[in-house]
Amino acid sequence: MSALRRIAFAIAAALLLPPAAAFAQPQAPLYEECRLDTIFPAGGRRGTSVKVEMHGFKGGLASPRELIIDGPPGLAVRDLKSVNGSTVEATLDIAPDAPPGRRWVRLLNERSGLTNFAYFVVGRLPEQLETEPNNEIAKAEAVTAPVVINGRINPAADLDVFRFAGKKGQRVVAAIAAHALDIHGQGRNYGIADFSLELLDAEGRTLASAEDTVGFDPLIEHELPRDGEYFVRVQLLNYQGFPEAVYRLTLGEAAYPTAAFPPGLARENPGTVELFGLHVAPGTKGSAGVAGAAWDPAYTLRHVALDRDDSSGLDVPVLVGEFTESTETEPNDDRAQAGVLAIESTVNGRFQTAEDVDWYRVRLDAQQKVQFEIVAQRWLRSPVDTLLQVYDAQGKMLAENDDEAFDPGYESYHDFKSTDSRLEFTAPAAGEYFVKVKDQSGVHGPRAVYRLTLKPGSPDFRLTHFPDAVPVWGPGSTACVLVRIDRFGGCNDDIEVAVEGLPEGWSSSAATSLATTPERPFVTYQFKVFVTITAPAGAAVGTAVPFRVVGRSKRTDGNSLERRSLPLTLYYTSDTGFFRASPLSRVAVAKAQGPWLEAVTKEITIAAGGTGTIAVRVHGDADLKTMPIVVNLATFGVACGLTTPQNLPINNGLVEVPLKVPPEMHPGTYGITVAQTWRSDIRIGMPGPCTPLIKLTVEKAK
Repeated sequence: MSALRRIAFAIAAALLLPPAAAFAQPQAPLYEECRLDTIFPAGGRRGTSVKVEMHGFKGGLASPRELIIDGPPGLAVRDLKSVNGSTVEATLDIAPDAPPGRRWVRLLNERSGLTNFAYFVVGRLPEQLETEPNNEIAKAEAVTAPVVINGRINPAADLDVFRFAGKKGQRVVAAIAAHALDIHGQGRNYGIADFSLELLDAEGRTLASAEDTVGFDPLIEHELPRDGEYFVRVQLLNYQGFPEAVYRLTLGEAAYPTAAFPPGLARENPGTVELFGLHVAPGTKGSAGVAGAAWDPAYTLRHVALDRDDSSGLDVPVLVGEFTESTETEPNDDRAQAGVLAIESTVNGRFQTAEDVDWYRVRLDAQQKVQFEIVAQRWLRSPVDTLLQVYDAQGKMLAENDDEAFDPGYESYHDFKSTDSRLEFTAPAAGEYFVKVKDQSGVHGPRAVYRLTLKPGSPDFRLTHFPDAVPVWGPGSTACVLVRIDRFGGCNDDIEVAVEGLPEGWSSSAATSLATTPERPFVTYQFKVFVTITAPAGAAVGTAVPFRVVGRSKRTDGNSLERRSLPLTLYYTSDTGFFRASPLSRVAVAKAQGPWLEAVTKEITIAAGGTGTIAVRVHGDADLKTMPIVVNLATFGVACGLTTPQNLPINNGLVEVPLKVPPEMHPGTYGITVAQTWRSDIRIGMPGPCTPLIKLTVEKAK
């Protein structure tokens, strides 16, 4: 948005309020209300019942209907009730045979729809809740190890201290699971919860300490020097503390897996992987096929847990892939020992020593285009920083890449900007080429894993969308889904984006991300699109149904490339968004919180810089005389207002919405919506309730 348009936006927003009548204007629902910040405790032992507290935002959880739980089976919900508008309680009955590992939990409620997900872990060790006060050694809470302690660091400067009895020679594990569960703060505390951990002897001397051992989670393994009492002290870095800072502390001689190999498997046959970690014997296997059959194919992440009595339930991420899978074969530390790579294959590798490098070879035709891509820090949370190099048969380096150039921007769904490598390469001549993969961070061992995929270097694209839980405020009304389109390998096709999989009676709109042409250079309006979903007029409040978003490229040769969109769940809003990939998309019907809009005008054609009028019908409040209205169009940034907000009169249920097309908008067809709110910023709310998508055709300026 230009500076002039931002100023106009601010002035127009201010002008909405001065008249006394402005206070009678309908207030659009707040998308940010529909947020699940924490589940406490964040896990429980199988075969037990656990009372959990779920906390949300601004009264958005006032009318809970049910918990929707994805992942392995074995959890039943009862006694779901609202404590206040932002807090809900429930009891989870965990079956005696429930598979260990995480579940994806969402709260469906009448006021705001379906929340983002939060994790709940099923383990097999005894569990207990921390009891305050336990802020110092003199008040340390006694626990019997091995155990999982569910605690919370709140308020600021809070400490949790636990006392346990140990024997000389015991190799005790003390490990926090918080970052592993994406525990995060809100508001001024936003960010990943970053814990520290200390093991103390009976005199209060520090025997061991840890901070960022596995990601941001601290982990200690220590051999106890004598029989007696020991203490564990938990706190947040920088003396922080806040209600969302919950954790699971595994304490004692317990199995604690931290890595898996291979770190990926074929989707068609996920099978088992070997687990590595503390008190995990060589050859220990875990299944990657416990859940995922019903999930969106775009979601390739799986989690493998250790299923035995001394397991806390903490699981390890792995990926499923589309191509042939293999594992590197050592030794492959020089070109002469290079392993063979095939196109459309993935090799799983690991840096086993600080000097370890891995070499591969591939035969290519002259001018053949291929793409090498490494996944390590993304998805797998591997600590490696890869460097990828391509050499010819004479040993001359032809290409290299340190960190991939792709930047998800605001919609980042990984912890950091990627340190993974990605390289597009065109073979200058037919022959054998060599690929060298090395780590630049100096890490090695079981966690230092990566996946190297080789595929044709053809044009391609990738889709992501959010919300993954779309609120429709009222039967018969409409809400938006924002879809981002990223093109690779020279992809320059029109890409049609559509919502599919809705039940009978539901409807949706499709949109097109336009290709670049000489008459239409690439602009931000082509980077993202809106699609809309409309609930049936007879839909019951509390209805939640799955859907999927699909993109298809329209190629000049008549072929079509199809890609599924990756759903994203939004954890909190800030200048840098905090998203996580989601296994499934759903749309939920909430109670109407005001009038809703129907587009009378379905299509409109306007020249760049010209004006037109969109007719919109207002439903749900016959007494309204005016309404604040905005026209929305998805753009590159976080703002999505195509026009400044306007307080417009309602005549016989109709609003005539003036639209001026920006002069810089290139010719083409775009999908726009009209919404009853001027909060047109994706950080604080999607446009909604809004109209179904309206087709705007922009012609060349006359």
